[in-house]
Amino acid sequence: AVSKSGQEVCDDYCNFRCGFYNASQGETGAPHRAQLYRITPANVTGVLNKDTADARGDIGFSLSKKNHTAQCMNNPSMADCLLRGNDLYGVFTIEFDGQWGPYLQCNPEQIGGADPILKPDWADDRNFICGQDCLAPTSTGCHSPFPTNHTNTTEDPSFGTKCFCDGTQRHNLTVGRSQPSFLKAGSWGSGGVPSSWVPQCQTGFYQVDDRQCLTGTVYKTLQAWSFDSAAALGCEACTDDLQCTGWSTKDNRTVELFLGNTSNVSGSCTGATTVGGSMSKQKSWFGVGTFGGFWYSTPVDGECPKGAPLGAGGCTWREVSSSYKNASCVQGKVDDSVEKFGAVCFNDCSQPLNRTSDCYLDCYRSILMGNAAINMSKIPGSEIVNPWLTAFDEKDPARGGCPEVTTDPCDSEQCDPLLPPSSLAIVI
Repeated sequence: AVSKSGQEVCDDYCNFRCGFYNASQGETGAPHRAQLYRITPANVTGVLNKDTADARGDIGFSLSKKNHTAQCMNNPSMADCLLRGNDLYGVFTIEFDGQWGPYLQCNPEQIGGADPILKPDWADDRNFICGQDCLAPTSTGCHSPFPTNHTNTTEDPSFGTKCFCDGTQRHNLTVGRSQPSFLKAGSWGSGGVPSSWVPQCQTGFYQVDDRQCLTGTVYKTLQAWSFDSAAALGCEACTDDLQCTGWSTKDNRTVELFLGNTSNVSGSCTGATTVGGSMSKQKSWFGVGTFGGFWYSTPVDGECPKGAPLGAGGCTWREVSSSYKNASCVQGKVDDSVEKFGAVCFNDCSQPLNRTSDCYLDCYRSILMGNAAINMSKIPGSEIVNPWLTAFDEKDPARGGCPEVTTDPCDSEQCDPLLPPSSLAIVI
């Protein structure tokens, strides 16, 4: 627990009286090395002004984008469509000074259009800009579709700590680290239902008092066999159906779906109403696997010059080694494991292994979360993490590995300094 206010913590940090590390987890604040990962377009290399993650953190990020291939095919200008399928994974050994700072969002500069923040004409992936609240950087600096006040705090709902060091600019020098809340289950709209409820209800619903029942227009009934199945059926149906505004059950067997306005009457029921708005009507992939892990940011201003020791001139990190693998190969190893575990669900799809179909993605998400509505158990985390790590640790496909590949030419001052600067490359 933090005994000081956020302002006091940030004042100490900004004035170099402390750094962030977790002593309860055995961290000492001493320099060390770590292996970090990043999924990236084939011509965007290295970690200068980039965000990376440890293994579990990057698995969580990758799975949160699982449905984007299908979405970007239909709407290429959609946010987050920089990653479009022909991407690489970079794996980097980074040496840190061990004194973490607030996590920075590092994204490509958005260019052109009447509103480059919300609707840019294009993104310049040669120039990544880092900052807090920096989802949509432009030539005028950092911006975000969801702006917040520049307040020093240790209780930011997304990234935990935010410190704006207006004088020393230390936040632009230190390696940032965070365990983002939105990669944890139920983070969007969380708290509306008990944490013991099925994951399908953790996003976009409010629990109805169990001493009351919903009343209103019932337009459909569903049949369940337990509370978990009733809740999963009700929340899944209300997420999929635009007209659904809530569900209720008296016996954990019959689930009533409501449309329009509802009200509460005395009774003994279990149910939930939708939060309302678009967040209630989408199947979020954030946090579906609850893998934990950390995200990191490596600002260019904190990089140590070649040959200089950590700390020289205030530098905080250096890249020690790098290699690259096809993202399709790495993710394919995970897909294979998920498909094997959930074969019964996938086999019910008209195209069982069409990895961009709605049916396939619904099965995949159910397997990651568990889904009582279809008697699907949650896949053990080891069956996701182990094949993902093996893909990096091995090079032989017969042993579950992915071969190393070369990148496309990188035309930027932020390219990987360990790669040849101008060699043409062919991705195998």
